[in-house]
Amino acid sequence: MKVSSVVVLLFLSISSAHSAKEGKAKEGTTTTTNEPKSSRGLCVVGCTPYINPYDETAGVRKWNALVQEMAENCDIMVHVGDTKAGGAVCDRDLMTGPIHTMIEAARETGTAVLYAPGDNELNDCHRDGSRVPPRPADFYKAADARAFLISDLGVDNKDETDLTGQYKVDFHTMAGTIPGTNDSYDCAFDKYFAVKDEGYAVATLEVLGSQWYLADQSGSSSYPNQDTVDPLADRLAMYLNAKDCALDWIEQSAAKAHASGLRSVVFLFQAHYWNLDVYGNVVGHLPSDGIGEYYKPENLAELTMALTGEAIEEPFQPLYDKLTEVAFNYPHIMFYVAHADSHVWTNIRQNSYASNAGDNIITHHNLMILQVEGDSRALTQYAKLTFEKDAFQPVTPHQIWSETAYALPPYGHSFIKYQ
Repeated sequence: MKVSSVVVLLFLSISSAHSAKEGKAKEGTTTTTNEPKSSRGLCVVGCTPYINPYDETAGVRKWNALVQEMAENCDIMVHVGDTKAGGAVCDRDLMTGPIHTMIEAARETGTAVLYAPGDNELNDCHRDGSRVPPRPADFYKAADARAFLISDLGVDNKDETDLTGQYKVDFHTMAGTIPGTNDSYDCAFDKYFAVKDEGYAVATLEVLGSQWYLADQSGSSSYPNQDTVDPLADRLAMYLNAKDCALDWIEQSAAKAHASGLRSVVFLFQAHYWNLDVYGNVVGHLPSDGIGEYYKPENLAELTMALTGEAIEEPFQPLYDKLTEVAFNYPHIMFYVAHADSHVWTNIRQNSYASNAGDNIITHHNLMILQVEGDSRALTQYAKLTFEKDAFQPVTPHQIWSETAYALPPYGHSFIKYQ
């Protein structure tokens, strides 16, 4: 039984009303503007809803209520990836149904919607085909799943708007070809949206967990055929594309914000990319052994050297270093990275170990990391960032608990996980 036959009834977005509005948007009749007319802030969710849309008691009503609450109380809603559990089948409606719910609600309230993809709906699709025996799915390869996400959600729409079609956003294009290939760069998920009246901008990036496309589970007993189903050589090109796009977009976004006199920039993506020392300080990037069996740095280094002439052992290091560099170069901008992946609310400074002494400035301490809730808690809680452009502290994160969602079945911070 396909999910699509039931999602029509349970996910609010895939309704007759949504279909009509989506058609209207595609015809180009949706009114677009440059920025919201209110000051309701930015709301962020990720690693959610992880529910079975067949079963209304599993938490579908919680998700719909949470989305409606965000739409009524936010200028911008962003889902930072993992719309389904990593073990759930890569089915079209499981992957994009939750985003369509957000789009539908946002069109009613004048809210913008952006999306950054997660590894569960991309890198993990191999799990359906690489297990023994395999199980039916719409996608087994990350590249095919990525193409679907872009097409179904209108990520690269010709009008260059957010996903609702209401607001103009900046798209990202890059000249040149992906290293080791003849393919042009494709930065489809990179978006920049400035709310100048409130003094901030948001920028989405294609940065995934599972070592940013390079996780390798082919040595495990659970998914022994990953490299046959979705070869690492193919996913390497996806990593190099996403990495080069991200580093360039971080630089460009900061420069745009600086030129416009903005006080805050929020980078949004899925991956937990940082690492802690024993004292709880953020000291560097997530190392290559950060997810155990999922990653084989020695195999990756050999392969990347053969394909590109450069041995890659630490996929997240360039990202961590670029964020550090950009924050240092723009000391008067407060930067936030809002991501999901590890499912636990965290608000912490990048390079928080650093202590400035006299003229020896190591960091301006203007780069913060906000990790939003995931799993069951993400159906009852969301992150909201508010902005005051003239304040010494121009951006403040809040953890919002939804009493409405909490009270719906299953009661409390709970759900029935679908995987």
